[in-house]
Amino acid sequence: MVMKTRTMLFVIFASILCACSKKDSQELIAIDVLDSRFMIEGTVVDKTEAKINAAGPTEYYFNKVGLNQAVLVPKALGFEGHIIRNLQNVTYYSNFALLFTFDPASNKITALTNFYGQPSANGRSAVLDPSGANSWDPATKKFSVKFWMDETGVTGHKTSFNETWTFIGEK
Repeated sequence: MVMKTRTMLFVIFASILCACSKKDSQELIAIDVLDSRFMIEGTVVDKTEAKINAAGPTEYYFNKVGLNQAVLVPKALGFEGHIIRNLQNVTYYSNFALLFTFDPASNKITALTNFYGQPSANGRSAVLDPSGANSWDPATKKFSVKFWMDETGVTGHKTSFNETWTFIGEK
């Protein structure tokens, strides 16, 4: 009888411990994604400059700037921006960097703007594409994000982005 009671207590304690551990790790992931490092890759289509495309896998870190906001900083640049490729040359769009708002309750990116202003001094704005998942998947540790860069003087969206941001670690 004593052995059954001990075994039952152990099973109950282990279940509670596992449940708490799982809950804590999920909350930790939701909080840490805004202050972590990611590998970003995907597609870029610039309708006014056909030579521009995605740079390939590029390391970024997220700088947390608010309770649920972060700005993307490419490691190669060391400041807020978004890396692209112009033919074989790696470059970036000036005055364009993503500032996103993340809802940890739904794992969704709920807003996206240009860190340099909406629009920036050179007329660039960031717009979240509602056709994308625009969300964080804690199981795969990936964001799936679709967005546009608009530019003053260009009708419609100048550039479309379809990206996967894969978690590679904390900063």
